[in-house]
Amino acid sequence: MKFEYGLILTVGILASVSLGLAVIQPGEIPHWEALQHIKQQQFEDGCNKECMIDQEKLGNFCTEVQKDEYVCRPPREIRFSDQELPTLTAFPPTYGEFAYFPDGLKTVKYRLFDIAKVDLINKETNEIQIEFGNHNLEDPDKDFQYSARLFPGQTFVSHCTGSDLKTGHLVEYLDVFELDGITYIEFWGSHVTIPDSLLPCDMPALIENSVHRDLSLGIDFNLN
Repeated sequence: MKFEYGLILTVGILASVSLGLAVIQPGEIPHWEALQHIKQQQFEDGCNKECMIDQEKLGNFCTEVQKDEYVCRPPREIRFSDQELPTLTAFPPTYGEFAYFPDGLKTVKYRLFDIAKVDLINKETNEIQIEFGNHNLEDPDKDFQYSARLFPGQTFVSHCTGSDLKTGHLVEYLDVFELDGITYIEFWGSHVTIPDSLLPCDMPALIENSVHRDLSLGIDFNLN
C-alpha cells in the first residue's frame, strides 16, 4: 500500500510540474508574439564596405551585420561636458544611440529609455538595478514606477510614444566602464516600430513583459 501511495504521489507531483511548465510556455505570456515581432524587425541598409573604411578612419568601430553591410559605433567619450546624460549616435543613425548613465544618478531634466536611475549593485557580475518612470516629466498623470535587475546582454522595450508614429526603443544593457573617474552604465537603444497589438502602450507592463525575454538583435558592438 505504501508503495502504491508513493507511486501515486510521485505521478501527481510530475503531473503538477508538467502542468506548471505548460502554463508558462511563451505562447501564453502576455505580449510574447508582439515582442517577437519587434525582435524580427529589420533595420534599413547599413554601411557598405567603402563606408565602413571611412567610418573607421574617423575612429569609429564597425561590426558586420550581414555580408558587406556594417553598423558603426563611436568610441566611448564625453563630447559635451554639460550633458546630464551623455549619448552618442550609431551610424547609420537608424541603429539608434548609446547612452551612458552615471552610476547612481537620478535623472532630473529628462529620462531616456524611461530610465530614471541606475545603480551598479555587483561589481563582479555587473548586475544593475534600474528604476523606470515616464520619460515625459511634464506629464505627471502618466508617471509610473517599476524596477528591475539586469545583467549585461539583457534587453527590454520602452519609451513607447503610443502616437501615430508607433515608435519605441528596444534597449540592450551593454556594459559598465569608467571614464575620468566616473562609473558609467552603458545602454544601446535601437529604434523600433511598436506593433498594433501593443497599442495603446501599457506602462510599465510593456517593460515588465519584455525585460525577462531575450530580444537581443545579436549585434556585437565591440570596441576592438
